[in-house]
Amino acid sequence: MIKIKIVLIFTFLYASSLYSQSRTEAEDIFKMHLFLDKKNISRSDLSKKIVKSDSLYDSFKKNCSIKMDTLKLKSNIYLSLDGDFMFYKMTDIIYKDGLDINESWFLKIDLGLDYKYIIAINQNTGRSYRLSGFNSNDFFMFYSDIKKSYKSSKFKELRKKLFFSEYVVEDIDFECLYKGLKEESIDKEKYPCLKTSSDTFSMHQFNIK
Repeated sequence: MIKIKIVLIFTFLYASSLYSQSRTEAEDIFKMHLFLDKKNISRSDLSKKIVKSDSLYDSFKKNCSIKMDTLKLKSNIYLSLDGDFMFYKMTDIIYKDGLDINESWFLKIDLGLDYKYIIAINQNTGRSYRLSGFNSNDFFMFYSDIKKSYKSSKFKELRKKLFFSEYVVEDIDFECLYKGLKEESIDKEKYPCLKTSSDTFSMHQFNIK
């Protein structure tokens, strides 16, 4: 009985360490995407020495922390993809006091009232995908990898209808992303899933004025 308890304790600790590690890696990936997504600032009163570089990214990583939720996957067992992809939604970003005024302009992320930054991470390949909130969207790369994963496990093609009906993740509308990104031009009113956090921030600024 004691041996069983010891095994269970070590199993729990091992699983916890893996979970903690995956959360840490997800936060690092999130920070990388946020940093790259941030548009360059051009102001005459800012130091010309501050440029988007490795050192600026290091400062960003050290001086901010991200709070995240792991989004729940409601997948039909027949898809057999439950462990391959993890989904994370940023709920808050907190800055330390280490940023000077110049760095703040370059590094602080503009958040609207309805911002929704979401990424997915392929646990097998390490690839990450921006699915909401960013100025670019990686849905089709994500969808392609989902189909590859399904085919390697089921030895058949994943039908689009099956994917939309059975692979459901909270806070993500995959069918909206598919249809919206297939259009020749982006229509964010018709497909609200394509709205970026920059859009919601700009709308909030306009309403305040």
